[in-house]
Amino acid sequence: MTEKSNRVDIAEVKKVYKNNYAQILGLFMNVQSDFLSGIYNRYNKDLDAANIVLYFAKNLHQETLRERENDLDYDISFENFWNNHSKTKQKKLKIIEISEQTGLPKETTRRKVHNLLKTKTLLKDKNSISWLPAEIHKSSYNSIINQEVNQLAKLIKFFSNQLNYNLSSEKISEDIKKNFSFYWFHYLNTELKYLRMWHNKLKDLELLLISIQCLIQANLSLQKKGAKIDGQGEIRERVDITQATISATSISEITGIPRATCIRKLEKLHKLKFLKKDTNSKRYYTDFKSSQNASLNSKETSEFTVDIFSEFFCLALRTLVK
Repeated sequence: MTEKSNRVDIAEVKKVYKNNYAQILGLFMNVQSDFLSGIYNRYNKDLDAANIVLYFAKNLHQETLRERENDLDYDISFENFWNNHSKTKQKKLKIIEISEQTGLPKETTRRKVHNLLKTKTLLKDKNSISWLPAEIHKSSYNSIINQEVNQLAKLIKFFSNQLNYNLSSEKISEDIKKNFSFYWFHYLNTELKYLRMWHNKLKDLELLLISIQCLIQANLSLQKKGAKIDGQGEIRERVDITQATISATSISEITGIPRATCIRKLEKLHKLKFLKKDTNSKRYYTDFKSSQNASLNSKETSEFTVDIFSEFFCLALRTLVK
């Protein structure tokens, strides 16, 4: 690792995150939108079930990395992922452990695991349950992961530029794919913390995915108006974003969530005071001012998000510049 790379520390990454919060928010929300929409549609339009699969996948990557500890030439690349998947002995997981790690109630976890076994996303062999997607799903998985890697690379590139490492998105994507299980273990671990936080707050991850679409619209409007958002998610000046509205139809088209469900959950977000509703157009928009004290957009939430993702970005940069 070069002398410069040794100076990549968590304090500097957090400083970049907080000083460029509005710009990073746009990139971050696009990553989350693609990631959550992808797993929602990949796993039977059920984000709770998808959350469980993510936990299995994270553990699979961890077991793959243990193989690398015993053999430094062990191929942990994206290209070799399904080969590793087929020969890696997956950790035996109990319902209570899955429940604790995902934030889902124990009985909900049991029911979701049962459904995943029925759809053959998970496989039960004696007392062990493992993640074993059907061959038909592997090509779509590869396509989605490629998109997620490219989106994540753009976000890492932003931090790289701010810290004067100036890595290209292509180099970052290439390294993620070359060391796929390393990056994806840490990335999924971070995402699971993020989703567990939201599940504890909302008890419904579809609300999170829908709210993200509203935040993307609001953030675009704020950037056009040159508004500043600090590291705790607060707008520093008064800005009118009542025109940054979005409809249930648009959200449904972007996420794959049925329109009727979007309508119902937009109303719930309205009652939570995270959204306001235009009485004429019946469209919704994020009201940062009133949502600051709502659990959905609190300072605590913003700070936790900055903390956990800064740790991941710091780790990624240390790996990339060595």
